[in-house]
Amino acid sequence: MKYFQILLIVLFSILLQACKTENKNQLITEETPWGTEQFTLPAFNNKRFAITDFGAKTGNNINNQNAIQAAIDDCSSKKGGSVIIPEGIWETSFITLKSNVNLHLEKGAVLRFINDFELYKVPTFTRWEGIECMNYHPLIYAKDASNIAITGDGIIDGNGEKWWKLREHQIESLSKLYDEVQANTAPEKRNCLDFKPTSYLRPSLIQTVSCKNVWVEGVEIHSGPMWTVHFVYSENVVAKKLKIVTVGSNNDGITPDACKKVLIDDCSFSTGDDCIVIKSGLNEDGWRVGKASERIIIKNCHTKTGHGGVVIGSEMSGGVKNVYAHDCDFSGTLIGVRVKSMKGRGGIVENLWFKDIRMDSIKQEAIRINMHYGASSIAPRTTKLPIFRNFHFENINTSFSKTCIQIKGIPEQKIENLTFKNIKMKGESGVIMENANTCNFESATIESGTVEPLQILHSNNISFNNCKFSSSTDTLMSVKDDCKKINLTGINTSDFKTIFTANNSSKLEVTIK
Repeated sequence: MKYFQILLIVLFSILLQACKTENKNQLITEETPWGTEQFTLPAFNNKRFAITDFGAKTGNNINNQNAIQAAIDDCSSKKGGSVIIPEGIWETSFITLKSNVNLHLEKGAVLRFINDFELYKVPTFTRWEGIECMNYHPLIYAKDASNIAITGDGIIDGNGEKWWKLREHQIESLSKLYDEVQANTAPEKRNCLDFKPTSYLRPSLIQTVSCKNVWVEGVEIHSGPMWTVHFVYSENVVAKKLKIVTVGSNNDGITPDACKKVLIDDCSFSTGDDCIVIKSGLNEDGWRVGKASERIIIKNCHTKTGHGGVVIGSEMSGGVKNVYAHDCDFSGTLIGVRVKSMKGRGGIVENLWFKDIRMDSIKQEAIRINMHYGASSIAPRTTKLPIFRNFHFENINTSFSKTCIQIKGIPEQKIENLTFKNIKMKGESGVIMENANTCNFESATIESGTVEPLQILHSNNISFNNCKFSSSTDTLMSVKDDCKKINLTGINTSDFKTIFTANNSSKLEVTIK
């Protein structure tokens, strides 16, 4: 009998210990054009730290920062687990995540941030539109942490409307900050909160800096002061099943910024700016840091509204490479897919793949690749040229856009090596191409309105194979300004009275087969 009692005690101890141990890491495998990528979701101990056990209370005008932070600190110090935000409305100012902590919002939970600027005036290392500095504390922040998560079925309310008015004066603060960059002031001494009369540079809602193994899933996120989910210098990042609803100025959805290995999966967006935007630093400070955004996968995402579906730039001075977006719907945006930069940015954007993308009701271009972006917060102070090369589009379908495709390089640095395969697009304008080298269209169907489907300027080695074009105009293609080799193979040229018109292109060679 005693033997069985001992056995039961041992078995119970083993079971109890098992309940306390961490869950196993989940591995996500993704196939990409550059090879296989594997993402490891962080695993957490089963221990739960309810914020109510640390004094948190619901109700207006109650700042639960101390209680929530105490729960996070205690959880991290005890080898991790989940900090529980239960059902109810919980007001707080900024909080800092720490290693091995899962901030979990249960169904019916609302984490609402207090909009008193003074509460966030704690000089905190950040990257503001591509420049390192000390500034307001982001609403949810983590730096140099590993194995962190924000999960659940609740809502994170950035309550950012009061902050948006700062945008009217942000150029004042940004000009001072840029002066410090050019004076080689160390980032930790670029304290924007010392600017007079104040810092007009708004903080991000969620920001991770130099973190590893980051997981954000399930929550609904509402408008914050500026960028919504901002991953900086972070690696092995998974953002999944997020619902991002914002209306404020610069309320971009998800922003990987000089990050490596990022998966954005099954997220929905209705945003006041770009839905997903990839960045890597601004001008001189981006070159100094020298970190690219790379190995980024975007899949199964859809948009309702937003400036752009997937956007790269314009802060891309550290470089962007190996991005794969597939099986997405970017309908309802101003521009579906956008890559943007300008003279003075420098940096290289290369090896981009977009496949199986749908875009309906696009207000401007379905695809815009533009090296003449003119809406930067502050103008560059050099003329260093960016480089765009190796962009690939396949199985792209749009029901309507103002312009199907716009490609606009710089005369001194043309856009290189673009491919478009199996695309079906309709717009007021078809393809507008300027300053491009080596661009191939294969099995494309493009319908334009009252202008030529193809408008080509300052470009060379352009080919169209087995493509079909339609328009109410009699001319298929207009060619201007020093274009050279253009090949038309298997094109419905008989549907047009004039195949092409040429202006100022004495070296033009058009081959028709």
